[in-house]
Amino acid sequence: MMFRNFTSRPAAMLMGLLTLATPWAQAQNWPEKPIKLLAPSTAGGPPDVYARALADHLAKALGQPVIVENMPAVGGMIAAQSIMRAPADGYTLLVNTAGMMTITPNANAMAKYKGADFTQICQGVEAALVLASHPSIGAKNFNELSQRIKEQKTPPTYSSYSPGSPAHFLGYQLSEALKTEMMHIPYKSSPQQINDMLGGVAPLGFVQIATASPHIKAGKLVAYATTAEQRSPQLPDVPTVAEVGLPQLTTTVWFGLSGPRNLPAPIVKRLTEAHQQISNSPEFKARMASASLSVSQDICGDRFLSKMNQETERWARIVKATGFVVGN
Repeated sequence: MMFRNFTSRPAAMLMGLLTLATPWAQAQNWPEKPIKLLAPSTAGGPPDVYARALADHLAKALGQPVIVENMPAVGGMIAAQSIMRAPADGYTLLVNTAGMMTITPNANAMAKYKGADFTQICQGVEAALVLASHPSIGAKNFNELSQRIKEQKTPPTYSSYSPGSPAHFLGYQLSEALKTEMMHIPYKSSPQQINDMLGGVAPLGFVQIATASPHIKAGKLVAYATTAEQRSPQLPDVPTVAEVGLPQLTTTVWFGLSGPRNLPAPIVKRLTEAHQQISNSPEFKARMASASLSVSQDICGDRFLSKMNQETERWARIVKATGFVVGN
């Protein structure tokens, strides 16, 4: 004779509900241990400066240590792919960059990701780039620089802080606008690029204002144009690219905060609120200003993702036009 276990189905349903409830309960109690923050740059690079300031403030806001881990490889791709493999529990987060999220997916077939493959928390800071050179070029303003570039018998060169970065493709757009072939010299970081510019090895390039402005103010580099819509507070006497007749070069680089896809809503809410509070902190603003970075306001969640998608379309066209792929 067979007997049915009438309690098996309700018990199974209860166990299922408990299983579903566990991640939610864990998210409500988050964080209960240290958090790792991946930074896609070498120590001292602008993304690292933002990452370490963010980590300090998040640690205070969340009550747990936030440890920065530098992963400066392949245009941020390695860091991005690492966060994609991380559990969606809020204990591994990512400092994202404009290049990592909007250029690398178009330039590297191995990337296999897009902005929507992450939980996009908030844009944190942004900064213009500056077109600058060693004084040996002998140009005092953009008109003189343009003339010298066009007059060179050998193809002139320009440098960037990373292949596949906005600095790389702005140089391509410059050569296109001047109707002059220019050779790209890529570096692996802003400090490396600046060192060779100061030494006259690769005298011309688009460089991050954070690393260039002290040398420009000291007269060791000459600045010709900045790339934001408005003049840079750090370099108020330097015209924008639009002012010198190149509005198509207008752009900024930005850094922000991402997490793995499907990060639980309570964790997203907590991180968003913490990030917004940090962005309004006078101490944080002052720390970023000292690094020539402007704090962004209210570019979070869907708004942040929408901005990424628009910039991805812009850079996709330029990447295709240059024929650039990682490794070339």
